Amino acid sequence: MKSLRCTLRFEESAMHPIHRRLVTDDALVSDQLLHSHRAENGPDTLLFYVEGDHDAFVDALDATERIVEYRIAPLGDDACYAYVREESTEFDAQLEGAFERPGLLLIPPVEFRSDGTARFTVVGEPEALQTALEDVPAEAKIDINRIGDYDAPPSTADATLTDRQREAAAAAFELGYYDVPREGSVSDVADRLDCAPGTASEHLRKVEQQAVAAMLERVP
Repeated sequence: MKSLRCTLRFEESAMHPIHRRLVTDDALVSDQLLHSHRAENGPDTLLFYVEGDHDAFVDALDATERIVEYRIAPLGDDACYAYVREESTEFDAQLEGAFERPGLLLIPPVEFRSDGTARFTVVGEPEALQTALEDVPAEAKIDINRIGDYDAPPSTADATLTDRQREAAAAAFELGYYDVPREGSVSDVADRLDCAPGTASEHLRKVEQQAVAAMLERVP
């Protein structure tokens, strides 16, 4: 079983309106697709984890005609879960079809980023992977960031840290938050990230949860 870590770059015409808003609106940071159910008839159902201002994300949803309905579950000031039902496009169907085939698994999350790209991991048989890459629609260009055996630990197989969470971890480490005795505070991390202390605290808790889970699963 091989693993590909990929970056997709979209032509403007193919980019999802919400992703386009993510690129242009500084109030939105990232949008991660955690789970999806693609319907043969009717709207698709998707669950996202969103980093950024709730109101800005709601405005983007309201301005997108293909969105049928949505529900927002806030997580502090600068993050939320979003349950979304939407109508898919021909491009969506072609792109999804490239990676939804026997011998392949797309590993969530699919992270839509403010630089206009999307990043994801796919695992499977080499022949199926090669065919998937060849079937990516012309409106999207795909870069392979890493290729090898799939070796993600169980604790991170379906939940990886976001760039913002990694940024929080790096800031906390540099500021001495993890020193003994502790030097930096959550407020110091929040100042470095230019966010609310509650948001910084949530980021750090997520980092710590993943670190502890990974450590425990490695104990003989």
